[in-house]
Amino acid sequence: FGIASLASGLPELVLNFRRRYPRAHLTMRDMSTPSQIDSLLRGEIDAGFVRLSVLDDRVAWAPVLEEHLVVAYNPKSEFRPTAGLTSLRGAPFVVHSRATSASLYDHIVRTCRAAGFEPKIVQEVNELFTVLNLVRAGLGVSLVPSSARLMRVPQVRLAETRVEEAVWSVGIAWKKEETIAPLVARFVQLARDWYARFAPRTGSGPTLT
Repeated sequence: FGIASLASGLPELVLNFRRRYPRAHLTMRDMSTPSQIDSLLRGEIDAGFVRLSVLDDRVAWAPVLEEHLVVAYNPKSEFRPTAGLTSLRGAPFVVHSRATSASLYDHIVRTCRAAGFEPKIVQEVNELFTVLNLVRAGLGVSLVPSSARLMRVPQVRLAETRVEEAVWSVGIAWKKEETIAPLVARFVQLARDWYARFAPRTGSGPTLT
């Protein structure tokens, strides 16, 4: 799993799965999308929540969640998104490090470019919670998944970017085989049903309080 799926209902999905299949052993790993694809093909993991789309035809996938980047800022700071992301040209950015999540880092850069500027990155960190707290401390602004609102960091607000590039899809992926293991098939179906019911709730609400 990656950042977006973790913050958008994955813990609840895991609890639901464990209640239904108490004898199943479930191990979770925080991994980037490329690492997940490699691990699926090597048989090291059974399923993963990845950014879509997946171009390797040896991997099957199904969309489960749509996410988008939002601006995280401290309203007491001089850097505020008065007109969406375009109003933050020249602002210092605190971002999730590329070493931890190349896909998220690259998406942040692409989104800023779509808004007409290169982000002035002053700090890279490894945890989303750390990003939000550095924004709270006034070090700069950031682009984070909208599901970060669930972390409820005081003095940090979220605002829409007004940039189409900010949107992306998350899907559940598994290795394409003639016969999928029954327990993996059940987990995949449960994940699809779970997110179909609950995913729309995770993106609501523009403000962290």
